[in-house]
Amino acid sequence: MLYHHLTSIFRFEFFSYILRLSCPLGFVCNEDLTQKALCSEIREIPQKFLIGDVFGGVYCPEGKIGMENCPKGKYCPSPVEQLNCPAGYFCPYKTATPEISCPGCKEGATALERDIGIQVIIILFVIVIIVGTIASIIYKRTKHLVAKQVEVLSYRLVGENSAKAQKAKQNQLDKLRPKLAVIAKRLEDLDKESGKDSKNLIKISKTEGEDEKLEFDARGIFDALDTNNDGDLQYAELNAVLGFDDEELEVFCTSMNKAADAKEIKNTKEDSVSRPVFVNNFLKALEGTVNLKVTPAEAAEIYDTILAENQVKEVQESMLYTSVLSNTLSDYEIMLLIKKFRQVNSVDEESPLYNKQESRRSGLQRRHTGIAREIFVLHYPTFLMQVYTEKDVVDTSEGVDICFKDLCLEVTVAKKQINVVNNVTGRLRAKTMTALMGGSGAGKTSLLNALCGRAYYGNIIGDTYINGTKKQIEEIKDVIGFVPQDDVVYAELTVRENLMFAGKLSLPRGTDMDEIEDLADSTLANLGLSRVAKSLVGDVKRRGVSGGEKKRVNIGLELMSRPKCLFLDEPTSGLDSSSALLVMSSLKNLVSSEGVTIVTVIHQPRKFIFDLFDALVLLGVGGNTVYSGPAKGAYDYFVGLDYVLPAGEALADWLIDISAGQIHPDPKVAATKDQEKDDNDDGDDDDDDDDEDDEQLMAITPRVLTEAVGKKGVAMGKANEAITDAAMRREWLYKEWQKYFDGLDNEQKSIYEVPAETEVPGAKDKQRFFSQLWTQLRRIVLVSYRNLTAKLVDTIILIVAAVIISLVSGLPEISRNDNPSIEFETLVSFDQTSAPGIVAQLFKYAATIQQTYPLQIGLITAVLVGLQASRILTSKQLEFFRETSSGYDSNAYLLAVNIMATLETSVQIVIVALIAAMLREPVASWGVFFAHFLAMAWTVVSWSLLFPMVMPAENVSTVLGAFFAFFGLLLSGAVPPIGFGKIYGGDIVEHLSAWLSVTRFFLEGMAASEHRCLPEQSGWTVSEESINFDRANTLMAYRRFSYARHDPNATLYDCGGWYWGILPTIFIGITVRYLGFLAMHGFNRGKQTKKPVFHEIQKDGKCGILVVVLLLVLIGLIAFTTWLYTRDLEADYEYVGIEKWVQTGLEQNLTELRETLNLTDWNISDIPNLLEMNADLDTAALTRVTLPTGEFPDEFMNQPDPTLVPIVDPNVDPNVDPDLLNGTLRALMSAAWNGTCECPCSEQN
Repeated sequence: MLYHHLTSIFRFEFFSYILRLSCPLGFVCNEDLTQKALCSEIREIPQKFLIGDVFGGVYCPEGKIGMENCPKGKYCPSPVEQLNCPAGYFCPYKTATPEISCPGCKEGATALERDIGIQVIIILFVIVIIVGTIASIIYKRTKHLVAKQVEVLSYRLVGENSAKAQKAKQNQLDKLRPKLAVIAKRLEDLDKESGKDSKNLIKISKTEGEDEKLEFDARGIFDALDTNNDGDLQYAELNAVLGFDDEELEVFCTSMNKAADAKEIKNTKEDSVSRPVFVNNFLKALEGTVNLKVTPAEAAEIYDTILAENQVKEVQESMLYTSVLSNTLSDYEIMLLIKKFRQVNSVDEESPLYNKQESRRSGLQRRHTGIAREIFVLHYPTFLMQVYTEKDVVDTSEGVDICFKDLCLEVTVAKKQINVVNNVTGRLRAKTMTALMGGSGAGKTSLLNALCGRAYYGNIIGDTYINGTKKQIEEIKDVIGFVPQDDVVYAELTVRENLMFAGKLSLPRGTDMDEIEDLADSTLANLGLSRVAKSLVGDVKRRGVSGGEKKRVNIGLELMSRPKCLFLDEPTSGLDSSSALLVMSSLKNLVSSEGVTIVTVIHQPRKFIFDLFDALVLLGVGGNTVYSGPAKGAYDYFVGLDYVLPAGEALADWLIDISAGQIHPDPKVAATKDQEKDDNDDGDDDDDDDDEDDEQLMAITPRVLTEAVGKKGVAMGKANEAITDAAMRREWLYKEWQKYFDGLDNEQKSIYEVPAETEVPGAKDKQRFFSQLWTQLRRIVLVSYRNLTAKLVDTIILIVAAVIISLVSGLPEISRNDNPSIEFETLVSFDQTSAPGIVAQLFKYAATIQQTYPLQIGLITAVLVGLQASRILTSKQLEFFRETSSGYDSNAYLLAVNIMATLETSVQIVIVALIAAMLREPVASWGVFFAHFLAMAWTVVSWSLLFPMVMPAENVSTVLGAFFAFFGLLLSGAVPPIGFGKIYGGDIVEHLSAWLSVTRFFLEGMAASEHRCLPEQSGWTVSEESINFDRANTLMAYRRFSYARHDPNATLYDCGGWYWGILPTIFIGITVRYLGFLAMHGFNRGKQTKKPVFHEIQKDGKCGILVVVLLLVLIGLIAFTTWLYTRDLEADYEYVGIEKWVQTGLEQNLTELRETLNLTDWNISDIPNLLEMNADLDTAALTRVTLPTGEFPDEFMNQPDPTLVPIVDPNVDPNVDPDLLNGTLRALMSAAWNGTCECPCSEQN
C-alpha cells in the first residue's frame, strides 16, 4: 500500500515543448530553456537547511537564464524586486535590505559619499589648529625679537639720553650732595694744614640746559689723604674726612672690603684700604653708607619708585632684586631684608604682608609676597640697618673631611690594567676649597671621580677616611654633590623652578614647602641669581640666561640637596673671566657660610681665582702627584726646585706647564745653589745617588717643545727628543715630590694625616616613591606646556597625514560587479556536496574593503607617533643620567615619563582617529577606530620608550623609524609573502608579527570589524541561526584573507566591532615597557655612575636574587601575552552541519512514522530510496521545479500546476490522516533527496 502512495507522488505528465524567447522574470533556466526553477524557492533552500540567506540580494531578471547581483544603489528584497536605496543609506551590490548607514548618501547613491557638514568641520578644525600654531610661533619669535630690541634699547637708555637714568643719577647726587659737601669742606681744611690744593677734587657743576654733573677725582682724594705716601689709607684716618659715626664707619669698611673681594684687587691690610680698592669702590661704598640711615619719607619714596618701575599696585618681594635697592645691596643682602619682612608676618598673622597662591602651572607652592606700603615704610629703615651691621652667618658644623692614601684608579685598556690615578695621597680638609690641576692626560677628572665615588669604569685601590673613619665614599653619597662639566639643566623651566624641583626630589622626607623655598631663595642669593629667578634657563632654541648664570644654576641644583661635600668638573669652562670669577666667588662663599667642602677640577684659572683655593693637588701625566698641599705653598715648593716664574705669567699656567714637563728648572739658579752647597760641603756623600739624578736632569739642554718645529714643519727627531726630555722631567718631579713628602716632619705632615674621628653624616631619609612620582609628573607637565608649540606642530603633522591618507584612499569599496556563474543543475541540486561551490560563486563579488587603508594610516601614524614619543626621553637623557647619579628615584621618573607620553599620544591619537573616522565613513562602529588606534599607540609608545634606554639618543630616531616601517610593513599580514594565512600557520612568524609589528593587530582588528558588519549574503559573516554553515567557508576565514583564525565568533554578524586583538596589544605594550624598566637598570649604568650588574651581583647576593625575580616576571609576562594571542576561543554558537542535522531530523521523523503507522519493526534501512524510484520515471519532457532539500516547501505540496500529481491520494486508505501522512512523507522525501536512504526499493517496502 505504501509503495503505491509513494509511486503516485512522482508520476508526472509530459509537457509539450514550447518555444520560448527568454527565461521569465523570477526564474532561472537551463541553457536550452527547457527547464526552469523559481528563484524565490532557490533562495529559501539554504535558509531551510539553516545555512543562511546566502542567496539574499540576488535578482532574476527577465531574459537572463541565471542569477545576478542586485545592482549598486538598489536593494532587492526578493528576486523579482528592485527598489532604490533610500537616502542616508548605501546599498552595494547584492543588497537585500539597506543596512549600511551613509549620512551623505542621497537616494539611489551608487557609492559611499562623505557628509559635507563633516568635511567642513574637519577643514575648519585643521585650519584653526594650523593658524593657531603659526600665530603662536610668530608670537614667540616676535617676543624674542622684541626682547632683543628691548635689551639693545635698554643699553642705550642707560646713557645720558635716558630720562630714567638721568633721574636716578640726579637722585644719587641729591643724596650724596650733603656728604660730598662735607668731604670737600674738610679737604679744604686739611689743605690749609698740609699746603696741598684739593679744591677741584670734588666738584658739582651745572651748565644751562643740562643736569648737574659730578666731577670726582678718587685718586686725587686718596693722595691728599695719604700723608705718608705708603699706598695704604687707614680707615680711622679716612674717617677724619668722612665724619661717619661708629655704625656708619663699620658699614663703610665692610662695603669696601666686600667690593674688593668681588674683584681682582685686594687690600694689603684688614684695617686699611689700598689705592686700587679706594679708586674703584669709594663712591659706591659711600652711597651705601649714606643710604644706611633712611627716613620714613625716603622709604616711602623708594616704595613709590618700585611701584612706578613695575606699574603695579603693591610691591612683590621679587621686585626688590631689580629695584633701586640693587644699586647698594647685594642679592644676599636683599634676601636677608626679605626674610625680615617675612618674620613680621609670622609675628602678626593679620598683617597684609603677602598672600600665598598656588602656581597651577608648575604645581609647586610659590610665595607671591605682596608688601604693603605701611609695612615697608615702617620697617625698612630698621631692617636696612640690621642687614648692614649684622655679621655674615658662619657654619659651625663639623663638615666632611676626606683623607685618602695611596689612591689608585685601575682601568682596563686593550686587556691591560693601567693606573690612570697612581698612588695619590692627600686630604680634603673640611670647609675648604681644593683645586685639582694638571696638564692634559694627568687624570684630574679620574681622581675627581675616584674621590666622589663615580669611577664606575675602573677599580679603586687605596684607603679612604671620612671624618677620621675608614669608609668607602659610596657610604656617604647622600651628602655628596657632583656638578658635571656640561650645564645639564631643564631649559624649559625658570631658574627658580629648576631649584624648587631639585629640592622637592632631593631633600629628606618631611621637608615642608616653606623650607624648600627658603633654601631656594638662599641658593639664588648666594649664587647671584635672584634677579633672574623668573627667567627661563633657555637653550639654543629659546632665549634664556647667560652662560655664567646657567653654570651657577647647574651648581645650584646640587646645592638644593644640602651637600656637605661638593665636587665640580671644570665649573669655569666656556665662561669669560668675569663670569668665571663670579662662579668661583660664589663657591668660596659656600665654604664659609654653608660649611661645604669643595673640590673642583679647574683649568688655567686667573690669579685671583687661584687665590681663592685653600689647597691644591697638582697631577702629572698618568695620575702621578707633582704637588699636594696648601695652594699658597705651591710657589715656594717649585722655587725650591729651581723653577723661576717668568714675569707677567700667571701662577696657575706656570704650575701646569711644570707638571706637564714643558719647562725646566733654571740652570743658573741650580748652578748658584750648587756653588753654595760646595762652599758648605762637609764631605758627606750620602746623597750622591740623588745628586746623580739632578745632574742628569740638568744635563738636558734648555729647550721647549716649540723648538722642534721648523720652517718646513715638524722635525720629528727634535720633537721626539723634546717629548723624551719632558717625560724625564716629569719622572724627576714625581720623585722629588715623594722625597719632599717623606722628609716632612710630624707637624708639617699633620695636614695630610687622618684627623680624629668625628661623626660621619648618615644617609638621608629619601622622599617616598609616590611623592617623587608626583613631583616628576608635575615637572614633565610643565615642560610639556612650555613646549606646547612644538606639540601642536607634531599634532598638525599627524592630522595632515591622516587627512591625506583618508582622502587618497577614498571611501571603502564594499563589493564589486561580479555576478555569480552557477549551472542550472547545480542550483536545483543544492546539497552538502554542491554547497561550497555555490557559496564560492555567490561570494566572489565581495571586495577586501579594509586592507590597504589600515596598513597605510597605521604605518604612518606609528612612525610619527613613535618618533614624537621618543623625544620625551632622548631630549632629557642627560638630565635623567644626572638625576639618577644624584640619587633620584629613576623608577619614579620612568613611570612619570610613561604616564605623560601615553596621555600626550592618546590625545593626539583620539584626534587623528576622529578625523579618520569622519573621512573614512566606516561601516562598523566608530568605537573600533578609537580602540584600535589607542591600542596601537600604546604599543608604539612602549617601543619608543625602550629604544632610548639601550642606545645613544642621537641614533634613536633613525633606528626607531626603521623598526616601525620595516616590521610594520613586512609582518603586518597585508603584504606578500607574509599574509595572515602564514601568520596563523603556527610557526615563528606568528610570534614575530605579534611582538615586532605594531600594525599587525591594528590592521586585522580594523579589517575584521568592517567585514563583520556586512550581512551574511556578503560572504563575510553568518547569523547565529545558520547553524549548518561551516564558518571555515566564510571569506573571513578563507585562506586568501585568514582573519581571526583564533576567534570563531568573528564570523558572526555584528556591527559593534571586533576587539580580540586589543588585550594582546595591551600586554605586549606592558611587556615592552617592563623591558624598558629592565633596560634602564641594565644599560648605560656607567652614565648613571653605577657598576655593572654582574659586579653588583658579586658584591651582594640579594642583588642576584632580585635579578632572578625580575627575569621570572619578564618570562611570565612573555608567556601570558603569547598565550593571549595564540589561544583558540570557544564559539558562542552551535555548529551542527548539514549531514548531522539531516541524520538527526530523519531519526526524529522515523520515530513519528513508527508511532503513527504502528510499524514498530521498521528501521532506517527499510526506507526506500525515493530518488532511485523517481529515476525510473521518464521525466525528460517535464518542466523541472526545484525540489528543495532539507524539507519540502508547502508551495510544492500545494502545487497549482495541473500537470503535477498530488503527493497523497486520500482515497487510498480512509484510515490514514492525510496531513499526518503528508508531513511524514515530506520528511522522508527530504532525506531521500539528500541520499541518506540507500536501501533498494522493493514492493515489500
